[in-house]
Amino acid sequence: MAMLEWKPPLSPEWGEWKATADALLTEAENGAELSPDAQRQLAECLHRMAGEKLGPMQELQLERLARRAVQAVPQLEPFRFLRVGIVSDRTLDFLAPALQAAGLARLVLIEPVLAPPGSAASLAFGAGDPFGGPVDIMLYWHDATMTHARTTLLDAQAQEAAIHASTAALRQTVEALKTKCRADVMVSTTPLPPAQRVSSIDAITPGSMAAHVAQTNAAVFEGAARGDWTVIDIAALAADVGHANWFDPMRLFDLKVPFAMELNPVVANHVARHLAGAFGKARRALVLDLDNTLWGGVIGDDGLEGIEVGQGSAAGEAFLALQQLALTLKDRGVALCVCSKNNDETARQPFAEHPDMLLRLDDFAVFHASWDDKASGVRAIAQALRLGPESLVFMDDNPAERARVRQELPFVFVPELPEQPFRYATILAASGAFEHGLLNGDDLARAQSYGSDAKRIEMQAAIGNYEDYLRALQMEISITPFNDVGLPRIAQLVAKSNQFNLTTRRYGKDELARMQASGDVLCWQVRLSDRFADHGMIAVVIVARRGDDWVIDTWLQSCRILQRGVEQEIANRLVEAARSEGARRVLGEYIPTSKNALVADLFPRLGFAAINAPAYGDEASEWFACEVDGFTAHATFFLSPDAGHPA
Repeated sequence: MAMLEWKPPLSPEWGEWKATADALLTEAENGAELSPDAQRQLAECLHRMAGEKLGPMQELQLERLARRAVQAVPQLEPFRFLRVGIVSDRTLDFLAPALQAAGLARLVLIEPVLAPPGSAASLAFGAGDPFGGPVDIMLYWHDATMTHARTTLLDAQAQEAAIHASTAALRQTVEALKTKCRADVMVSTTPLPPAQRVSSIDAITPGSMAAHVAQTNAAVFEGAARGDWTVIDIAALAADVGHANWFDPMRLFDLKVPFAMELNPVVANHVARHLAGAFGKARRALVLDLDNTLWGGVIGDDGLEGIEVGQGSAAGEAFLALQQLALTLKDRGVALCVCSKNNDETARQPFAEHPDMLLRLDDFAVFHASWDDKASGVRAIAQALRLGPESLVFMDDNPAERARVRQELPFVFVPELPEQPFRYATILAASGAFEHGLLNGDDLARAQSYGSDAKRIEMQAAIGNYEDYLRALQMEISITPFNDVGLPRIAQLVAKSNQFNLTTRRYGKDELARMQASGDVLCWQVRLSDRFADHGMIAVVIVARRGDDWVIDTWLQSCRILQRGVEQEIANRLVEAARSEGARRVLGEYIPTSKNALVADLFPRLGFAAINAPAYGDEASEWFACEVDGFTAHATFFLSPDAGHPA
């Protein structure tokens, strides 16, 4: 298979980007505080460099820059810093530098920390911290071939007992790691070595290695479905590469290396894309060109009858495959958009009138057809969706248009495409740009929410008065305690939210469940809908009850629903609840970061006064207090019967 084929070829500017990044990192390493413009330039250079097809020398140079960036500028926007613990019964030391380089293309700055040599179980149950400090997530490279207990062939009962024992050991090891390190675990599936595949029916032959690996992999997916861990499908990657290419028997037996070292960049990319998906750096919108991208031909010249799409021709079916993939992504919450150099009416015609089109006009959140520059169009789409360029993927058959968007909007992901359309869908899927974990209802509704933003903007412009606009939205808010159904989404928001996040504390699902069960902690999930869309869960609030004081430990919200009165309604409800339980004050804590300046003045805006840190509080934080008896409720505009109303 072609490796990393969505990456464009090495640019002549690569050396210039490297020199710029090197100079800026040297400044940071020497103690200089980089200006916002310098930080932006550094981020763009690192991301551009990592997004291209590299030779061995460029890979090595990028690995060195990535390692320096992690140490010198760990809070570099729009990257997410991750400290990743790596546990494996095999040798993965060589993967760490490549993983740091691959992370730059996925907008994650990765500090990989390899656990000391030894079995995963000994690390999990033994004394001491295997990673020398907190980690954001652990990668457990699990090898089911090492847990295969030889049993009599065709003895199904013995096979079942062996699988039960090995999967129980896996669960216990993962739970021990999670408890010890207070972080989630990403567990790999296991590729089957070709030498263990004797027959095509080995996977259903009790007692065979193939049956053991297949059933163990199934158990890994079942555990992920329960929320016990997340999964990274290394077996599928090995199948894509080809098992004959994946395994290097000499290095496997001699050095305990689980895959051919030549595949290091491919494996690192696969791990990095899963980390990006787990921590909010997957892409959220797909922007599509039309002519020769979604159909063959030029609609303005060839007319409706002249474009090629649908069954009956190889190219037509290839375009249809891309449309089918786009619909699959939309079903998973990805916003679909059009950016085409066309007359608007002409561009819309195939979606309304061509019988073989799978995509229809109402599938698109934003439809931008004009004769403007494509980069300007993509920028306008990002603004309409209220997303940063780093959330977008842009697909266009024209290499000049791709180059233009890469130049003007370096954080937009622009996959390289061949001249013919037959691999368009394959390349987009293989890129992993939309990698995600377990889906929930809020994820599925996200595409509708993006599409409704443009309609809300139009309505606001038509109404003019902002309070009348809020009333016209017909908003309904729901503020309820945590529950088991909402817990995965709550954990997702806690892990990913940075801007509207007052303390940026990260809690795993197990810790959140313990808070949910505690009588000393108030835990709220907040949902919002309006006349245009159901936005799902948009805020999480965690409050510790400390005698007369209620202390806000965590308050985070989606930035997509700012200026709707949500924070005012939460404050109203918090003070009301505190008063009803006899509390005297509600305390707010703000821990400044490089990303949450948006909420620096939130508490003063809500009527809280600055105070010194309480005896139990961190003096490095900024503290605020609201006396419940002196609080005046804020005016809000929600339809819910128990929501606040204008004074």
